[in-house]
Amino acid sequence: MIMATDPLASAARLGAILLALAWAAPAARADSIDVRLRRNPDKTYEVSGLFDVRASTGAVWRVLADYEGIPSFVYSMRSSRVREARADGTVLVAQEAVGGMFFVSKTVHVLLEVRRGPDRMDFVDVGREDFRSYSGSWEAQATPDGTLVSYRLLADPRFPAPGFVMKGVMRRGALNLLEQVRDEIIRREPAAVPVLRAGPVDALVEKR
Repeated sequence: MIMATDPLASAARLGAILLALAWAAPAARADSIDVRLRRNPDKTYEVSGLFDVRASTGAVWRVLADYEGIPSFVYSMRSSRVREARADGTVLVAQEAVGGMFFVSKTVHVLLEVRRGPDRMDFVDVGREDFRSYSGSWEAQATPDGTLVSYRLLADPRFPAPGFVMKGVMRRGALNLLEQVRDEIIRREPAAVPVLRAGPVDALVEKR
């Protein structure tokens, strides 16, 4: 066992562990992706992100609802399996992700209850193994240029970590996730391309 007494080294190890929680991956190209993050008074972390893509909403939903195919385009997702498809349309999806750096890695598990609407998908972790709470949504809205895809996540990990470490890791993880989803939409619909926006969208949560 390696013991770290240096505060900076300890922070680095914590950051490595938290990479899995954010589903870390290779550096993201953020040219057309906007991500905001804040820490709420109750210590939960709230992430909001969006991107524009010149693709149909149908193409977007084919990627977002490909629960068992997620590991093929979200790099740190090791498994994603539909455990139950209910009569009311709700789907129970068990996921396992892993991440890390240096000599530390962390595997996390969520059991997502997913509800799909015409232009929105809501999810909540009902397993609560590695998070006290973990819930969020995806939305896909048609625009003159294609589709605006937005993502929200509210998470409360079960283990403590410095706020600045968690915020940085979660924001980077969201960038990576959104980029990988966008790239998969483009891969599946060759005519699709990213749409560059002039500036950030005010509706997003302000970064603190």
